[in-house]
Amino acid sequence: MFTLGDAQHLCWKNFRKINDKLDPERGKKWTPFVMVTDLLEEAGEVASVVKGLEGFKPPEKSGTKEMLAAELSDLLYMVFVLAEYYKIDLERTFPETVNDYILRFIT
Repeated sequence: MFTLGDAQHLCWKNFRKINDKLDPERGKKWTPFVMVTDLLEEAGEVASVVKGLEGFKPPEKSGTKEMLAAELSDLLYMVFVLAEYYKIDLERTFPETVNDYILRFIT
């Protein structure tokens, strides 16, 4: 079984390999600021696909569920990378967040 913690660690491991490879080419590594700007860029791409799926874009620019899945996965990847960078245990905190939503909106 693949846990949130497993996903978080795997994303971080891959991110570090990519960042280490790109560093000599660019002369600098991705900082937390760059990670956040990438996360925001991915969030914008999610919004764009949803806008298309909901009919607020011309038909030739509408998105597909496959496109949405890919963009959500990109967004999740950056969430995991940021969490790992700051040593946040999403395995522990995410269920607490889900419970908070339940308490806030259902009970």
